[in-house]
Amino acid sequence: MKKLYLLILMCWFAAAAMAQNFKGKVTDNDGNGLPGVSVAVAGGSQGTVTNAEGNFGLQLKQGNYKIRFSFIGYKTLEQNVTIGSEPVTLDVKLEEDIVSLSDVVVLGSRSAAVRTNVETPVPVDVITMKDLQMTGQIEPTQMINMVAPSFNSARQTIADGTDHIDPATLRGLGPDQVLVLLNGKRRHNQALTNVNGTVGRGSVGTDLNAIPAAAIERIEVLRDGAASQYGSDAIAGVINVVMKKEAGTSANLHWGRHYAGDGRALNLGVYHGLKVGKAGTISFAGDFRFREPTNRAGDYTGPVYVNWNTGTDIARRQQLFEQDEALIAQRGFSRAKNMQIGNSKVDNFGGMVNGDLRIGKKTNFYFTGMLNYRRGQAAGFYRYPFQTTQVIADLYPNGFLPQIHSTIWDRSFLAGLSGEFGNGWRWDLSNVYGGNSFRFDVKNSNNASQFALGARAQTEFYSGKLGFNQNTTDFGVSKDFGKAVGLKTFNVAAGLNFRIDQYSIEAGEEASWRNYDPASGRAGGAQVFPGFQPANAVNQSRNVLGAYVDLESDLTDKLLVNVAGRFENYSDFGSNFAGKLSARYKFADAFSVRGAISNGFRAPSVHQSAFSAISTVFVSVPGLGLQPRQQGTFRNGSAVANAFGIPKLKAETSVNISFGATSQITDNISLTVDAYQIDINDRIVLTGQFQRGTSPTGQRIAQILDQAGQQEVNAAVFFTNAVNTRTRGLDVVLSGNQPIGKGTLTVTLAGNMNRTEVQGDPKVSETLPPDQFGNILFNRQERARLELAQPRSKYTLGMNYKVGSFGTNLRITRFGRVESYDPANPALDETFSPKVVTDLNVNYRITKNIGIMVGANNLFDVYPDPLRVNQWPTPTRTTSLDNTSFNRFIYSRNATQFGFNGGYYYFSISANF
Repeated sequence: MKKLYLLILMCWFAAAAMAQNFKGKVTDNDGNGLPGVSVAVAGGSQGTVTNAEGNFGLQLKQGNYKIRFSFIGYKTLEQNVTIGSEPVTLDVKLEEDIVSLSDVVVLGSRSAAVRTNVETPVPVDVITMKDLQMTGQIEPTQMINMVAPSFNSARQTIADGTDHIDPATLRGLGPDQVLVLLNGKRRHNQALTNVNGTVGRGSVGTDLNAIPAAAIERIEVLRDGAASQYGSDAIAGVINVVMKKEAGTSANLHWGRHYAGDGRALNLGVYHGLKVGKAGTISFAGDFRFREPTNRAGDYTGPVYVNWNTGTDIARRQQLFEQDEALIAQRGFSRAKNMQIGNSKVDNFGGMVNGDLRIGKKTNFYFTGMLNYRRGQAAGFYRYPFQTTQVIADLYPNGFLPQIHSTIWDRSFLAGLSGEFGNGWRWDLSNVYGGNSFRFDVKNSNNASQFALGARAQTEFYSGKLGFNQNTTDFGVSKDFGKAVGLKTFNVAAGLNFRIDQYSIEAGEEASWRNYDPASGRAGGAQVFPGFQPANAVNQSRNVLGAYVDLESDLTDKLLVNVAGRFENYSDFGSNFAGKLSARYKFADAFSVRGAISNGFRAPSVHQSAFSAISTVFVSVPGLGLQPRQQGTFRNGSAVANAFGIPKLKAETSVNISFGATSQITDNISLTVDAYQIDINDRIVLTGQFQRGTSPTGQRIAQILDQAGQQEVNAAVFFTNAVNTRTRGLDVVLSGNQPIGKGTLTVTLAGNMNRTEVQGDPKVSETLPPDQFGNILFNRQERARLELAQPRSKYTLGMNYKVGSFGTNLRITRFGRVESYDPANPALDETFSPKVVTDLNVNYRITKNIGIMVGANNLFDVYPDPLRVNQWPTPTRTTSLDNTSFNRFIYSRNATQFGFNGGYYYFSISANF
């Protein structure tokens, strides 16, 4: 049967080849065949794509045609062809369009008119796969971070689940204020809520690293509010990831390691695309990533077996210190790096299938399926033997370093039909289902309340699972009425969509969360991540109905105007209308101005409405450094939230204003400059900690927690619409290329400057005194996290030189200053100065199909400024100013510019067939 199928397939391809009367080959400047080039009849529906060798073939009737050859990263070429009775052969050479930011833009417009990024009314960056590969990174989030100045993402450490998923932001706003699309359709969020002390605390982002890098054709970044065009969440902008669908085969193998000798990374990406029929394709991709952990911890200087850091009696403290030192020597305890502070260990396996098939004269069927599996391992704070409320001595006489093991599944499937009916009406019907789950397992730990079991106590725990699923159905139509109304273009688009969001928390096993002996004073639950309790379990859903209208017209040869409006109704938060007006005026071929004004809307995620948990966090206690506390995150509407006067969550609203200028200075040089202001009202944040204490406020907090049956909880936090913010910034991109010798030099200078400021005072509860309660609700640490924890500026200078089979790429990035504040004590505030990071690689094409690249990221091994405040307690010093936690932290985990792993060298080999 297989042989028969193969014979039929061979005959079918042979027949197709015999029927072609127009054929040829498309190559680059070096004569290498280009696979996946679109070869189409201008103004018609006939077309094909080149095969792995760059060859193409078409069957055309006799007559005169204009053939368009187009491919991302290359200049579009049009050739006139006359088809007669004899076959015609045409070989063409495409020139690289190295100014990638001038590529044709799809995002931000529903018009069929072709526009480059200097012609759009709002700023859009186009990042090709070639740009991404040149970064030397293997994860999409870090790839984008290196080439898009307005995008920011740094890996986190000692942050529970956030160690395994990188928070990503645009224009300095939150991870949940940028909308991610996949092939132009809404992509689901991650299941994890960032509740630890990281950038984006309290937010829910989208896991870009679940997308196989080998499957990406290009990434489009719309840097402007677009809620009226694509729906809520698009306050900062939109990221659209476009998947490959060209014919051909490619593979890339990457190996790298940090200068420090750890953090080895291994990546294999493979892609294969098949041409189906005359105009269809089916492609497959796989991505396999293996990342080992890094560790930049310092040597611990604090108490280990005997807690000498207590009281003010110097003689007593010295006596306890000597006892501790004697036990350390006796038991051979090592103070060196007994914590793991750096990248988590991650193994990632992803796959994709992508198809676009012609099923009728004017109808296409398209689909994209994706599956990603990730296993991660990260550590928390070391539990030392003197911490008897956390450690079972019979199990761990020398203490232990607990580990969080994550299991993340991400899946999505998109299917749709598109086509044309009537006189130029384009239509599109699609449905996309996506889901993400995050399972927590804790290992090398204990439940301290099981101390009576001694060495038989449990050391591994299932702590529960988070889940998020989303199903979105879209239908849209559009038509250009330009000729009918006497204009160059007048595109009308309208559509409907219906979305279902579903969020769940599954409780962990009993031993992961229960306190078996509350009277003992020992902590219950698994150390590092207590399991979700049955009271936290939830399965909550909502639906969203949306309708939009989008009008775009070249009213004159110089003036382009776009007007868009969207109505959305949430089953749990009511209705909203968002509108946008944008325009571009072209003074001359070399100069245009553009601007936009829009309002936005972001309903609280279902995660923020439904999440609750009890967790162990370490908080700064004056004189004692970081101390463990049982913290409860209580959902809005719960008895605890109501007792504190925390109101029900409502939607964030925003107003976005932008103005810019663009110039195609010469054929080879382009410039875009865009300023923006984004005002967000009722911004959702996770509050500071409402801690038990001896002050009147602390006693009132203790009373509320006790009355709610939360005697074991030391502190409470909540989601609330606490603040209004204003973000102002400027984006500049200058890009050009110039022949030098026998090669071409490409230079791109890009920069982003932005400042976010909290407007007015936080919105406090009426339950507790505003002067005290307001400082807890949104303290100075949380304010700094919004205003100062991300670089206020980021500049990138990229230079690429290519001659023949040889190429080199140099990228210099300057990360601006960041700061972190203590919740209460200004003396513990930290400022980290700007840093410059240099990346360099050299690539060489050995044969037509095989190339190699050798390079280094952070070539000069640059690290952020170390923590300045490091006066930890000693036997003779009972007070301290310490951010290092007894020297365990050398670099800040609260505000990061580019991570703190140092230099990284790598080698890669690629093949294209």
